[in-house]
Order: sequence, then structure tokens, then C-alpha cells
Amino acid sequence: MLRLKIGLRASRSRALTLAGCLLACAGGKETTPEEHAFSDAEGRSCRATLEKTSPTAPSVSDSVSCEGMVRACSSEAVPCFELSVTMDTYAVMNCPACCRGSASSFLAEDCSPVRCETDEECIYQRAVCEDGACLCPEGVCE
Repeated sequence: MLRLKIGLRASRSRALTLAGCLLACAGGKETTPEEHAFSDAEGRSCRATLEKTSPTAPSVSDSVSCEGMVRACSSEAVPCFELSVTMDTYAVMNCPACCRGSASSFLAEDCSPVRCETDEECIYQRAVCEDGACLCPEGVCE
């Protein structure tokens, strides 16, 4: 299940609470990382790691690392990246963010579309590549 992150700021704490519930509901199963290399429209080379309880299950958590320009953060936070899906076009976006503990924040205007040539480059099971950008049909990515 992909978390939709909307607005100017997004909180990972809500997503982590959901992930905790998903892990608990999964009966405490161990997760397996699923790695996906991708690039965004800003030219960053990135890697998303989806934690899954099985290859066909939705991810219970994700993390993103990228080479290139990061967001400037306060001394209490560290630069990071978050994946998001737009509400209007359902485009998968890579967002430079600031992380502090289990929370993160980003500005939607700083997000950049995830680029692709094939559906397999779109990170998520149900995401498709259309006109060089990854989209999740009707907002459902996994």
C-alpha cells in the first residue's frame, strides 16, 4: 500500500503507525527488502527500498536514497527523500525532505516526477510508465 502524501508538509509518523499496524496484522512476519533503482526529472540517481512480507504483498515501509542535490534542513533534521503520489495526476514523485526521527517534511513544489522507459522502472507493482513518467492508476500503486 502506498501512502499518499498531500499538501505542503507530510508526516512519516502517520505512515509509520500504519506500517506498524500492517506488521502487526501480518502476524509479525519478517520483511524482505525489495530494491528499485530509479531517476527523477531533476536528474538524480536514486534507489528505493520497499520492505515487504512477501514478493506480492504491498510494502509495509519504504526508504529512498539519492545522489545529487538535497534539501537544506535545520540543525535538528537531516536531508532525506520521500516518495509521494499527486492527487490530481497520480504521478509518482520523488521529494527532497527533512527527516527527524520517524517524521519527515517536504514541500510539494520541490518534488520531481519519477522518470521511466518501462513499467518495471516505476518502483511499485501497479505503477505504469506513461510518456516517460510513472503513474499509479487511480492512485493505487500496490
